[in-house]
Amino acid sequence: GGRHKVLGVVLGLPLLLMFAAVAGFTPSIVRACIMQALMTVSFLLDKEYDPPTALAFSVLVMLVVNPLTITSVSFQLSVSCMIGIFLFHEKIFNYLRKKTFLRNAKPKTRKAKIANWFAGSVSITVSAMITTTPLCAYYFESVSLVGILTNLLTLWIISFIFYGIMLAAVLGAIWLPAGRFVAWVVSWLMRYVIGVAKLFGSIPAAAVY
Repeated sequence: GGRHKVLGVVLGLPLLLMFAAVAGFTPSIVRACIMQALMTVSFLLDKEYDPPTALAFSVLVMLVVNPLTITSVSFQLSVSCMIGIFLFHEKIFNYLRKKTFLRNAKPKTRKAKIANWFAGSVSITVSAMITTTPLCAYYFESVSLVGILTNLLTLWIISFIFYGIMLAAVLGAIWLPAGRFVAWVVSWLMRYVIGVAKLFGSIPAAAVY
């Protein structure tokens, strides 16, 4: 109902600001938080949320506040990543679900859920890589060859980390021991992501330089 929507905005927007502050207001985080804030407000106002428009608005706001943001590598990678997802994700996802071995999964079954998860993870990773690989090659002089596999193992846990950090911040402000416990749990999720990245990064020929 209306009260739940208002509550979502009242709690959600300060949490986004808090998360951005904890992350150091990096360009990529600010971009993500602005888009998330727009989604929250559109939900309150019963308006359709359009991701490309939200991306354009967030970029405009950030450049108006600080035009030099455009020179930030994290800003360029973050925006190009979203553009790649908007342009190619749906096409790649549909191809994987209709033209590969995944097409045999019957709807609403466990196999179908796994197929959707696999197709979704691969399509998002490939879509982002299409537009970010040239930037990575230019700035870092290397291109990852294990990115798709690494993302398959870590992408699903990022949302839990994101919301876990916000929950830890809120609980820590109310009752410090509860916040510390949640932060301890989230820290192990982060260790998993870092561990996977280090493991695959140590593989010979994990990247082309």
